[in-house]
Amino acid sequence: YAVYQVVDIQPPQTPTFEQIKAQVDQQFKDQRAQSLLAQKTQELADRAHADHDLAKAAKELGATMKTSDLVDATAQVPDIGAMNGSASVAFSMKQGEISGPLQGGANGIVLSVLDRQEPSPEQVKQNWDRAKDSLLEQKRAAFEELYVQNLRDRLEKEGKVKINKKE
Repeated sequence: YAVYQVVDIQPPQTPTFEQIKAQVDQQFKDQRAQSLLAQKTQELADRAHADHDLAKAAKELGATMKTSDLVDATAQVPDIGAMNGSASVAFSMKQGEISGPLQGGANGIVLSVLDRQEPSPEQVKQNWDRAKDSLLEQKRAAFEELYVQNLRDRLEKEGKVKINKKE
């Protein structure tokens, strides 16, 4: 159990500039850093597309060039994160193609596909069953949601259910 006792009541007030100066300063720096990151990432992508060479463009701009092993859509890649996020564009690219600028959390990313392997027939069959089950579950959930909404609308029209709109 906890018992509270009011010791002081202070009316609401607008903080002074001195009280929130550090917070405003940090927010400005964060916003500026994000815009500079986006600008530099766009510049890297533009130069890589012009030269058709991401490694050369990264070296000229002082960006770090990293490679990874072959990954699938469920993989986690260091400094990029999950490949099912914004980096999933890599799976629709051809070998040697360079992506546009992407945001990966606190990192700006430009991808280039060095090697691409198509899945084996066994992997396709295994993933097919998983994808089919997932799609069926999505369809069932959508159908159930539609059914419940139509039932609710019908019962409201018939006056069998009354909903307090204010609450």
